[in-house]
Amino acid sequence: MRPRILGLAVVLVGALVAVFALAGQAQAGGRIPTPPLTTAPDLYVTVNVTMTNTKFVLSVHAAPRGADARFVIHNVSNKPNTFVVGKQNVGTGTGAQTGFSANVKPGGTKILILFLDIRGKIPYSSGLAADRSNPAMRGEFLIGPCTHYEQVTGVPEC
Repeated sequence: MRPRILGLAVVLVGALVAVFALAGQAQAGGRIPTPPLTTAPDLYVTVNVTMTNTKFVLSVHAAPRGADARFVIHNVSNKPNTFVVGKQNVGTGTGAQTGFSANVKPGGTKILILFLDIRGKIPYSSGLAADRSNPAMRGEFLIGPCTHYEQVTGVPEC
């Protein structure tokens, strides 16, 4: 019984010493150490895409680099449509995804998230070859915009 009480007393004294040390540091004008913030919430940009038989309508045509774009794709047409953004893979063998292809049934909705890590313009279009010649079913999505510093220093993508 005595060893248990003695161990509890040692733990209690250690905790009290730590509390008084922090209180003394705060009274002396020092800062109480706080744990570092290790994560930040992601920035999501929602891009609503409405697909019809003759055109694609995007609610937003640009987003900042480093954000996650949440593409909410609605097919309001009476035929299946495919929405293609960017490329599936960049480079040879890297496997880095800079785009996607989404097949959406008539009346259907899909939500896809794309991390916007490469600054510049990425094309979007229909997945059907017959629709690619229609200017209303293709366009560009801008990842940026560039900051003033990048414009002044001459970053090539600006």
